[in-house]
Amino acid sequence: MSDPTKAVFKVTSGRANGHEYTVQFNPETVSLSKSADWAEKKGDHTLDIPLVEWKGGKALKLEMTLFFDTYEDDKDVRDKTQPIEELSMVQDETHGPPILEFLSGGKAWYHRNDKGLTWNLTSFSTTYKMFNAQGVPVRAEMKVGLTEYATEEQQKARIRLQSPDHEKMHRVRPGDTLHSIAMEAYNDPSKWRPIAEANSIEDPLDLQPGAVLRVPRTR
Repeated sequence: MSDPTKAVFKVTSGRANGHEYTVQFNPETVSLSKSADWAEKKGDHTLDIPLVEWKGGKALKLEMTLFFDTYEDDKDVRDKTQPIEELSMVQDETHGPPILEFLSGGKAWYHRNDKGLTWNLTSFSTTYKMFNAQGVPVRAEMKVGLTEYATEEQQKARIRLQSPDHEKMHRVRPGDTLHSIAMEAYNDPSKWRPIAEANSIEDPLDLQPGAVLRVPRTR
């Protein structure tokens, strides 16, 4: 069982599922960030700034700096850094790096109501800062970047429930029509015109997969 006072990277996939990698020292700071794709709408602009539309969100990012020190033991500090570095590398049985939980204070890191966030270790940069008389590294600093991981099913399950009396967004899928979107949103395919008007769609058959449409609330 890991020390609940130490931060832990816990594997949740593959043969190493459940294996934990405990840091030597807790990071002093952890940075959480997220961004989204916004694109300018096409057409003539008569305003001071262009009109934009949301194209989709990007994954959460966690960044931290970890410290490792084996000076007093006079041992190779790479024995502590390399196991964490290898979490960014391919596993034979999954053909990809492992999926991780990041535990702090004995609990998985969460954001808003997402209690079970999982991550990929997508970047690291290790700097060796001290060597013993034999040239063996005994102190290191590692900058680590984690990127949020979630399957399509997991993302759908955590989306807040939406109802027809609130405006929502719909990402166009291959095969979608305004009629099918209206059926999904309002349970009535004949109510496609408000969606067309809200998105300035002149040809209801010309929907581009991947586009994000406003679905206005019903009155």
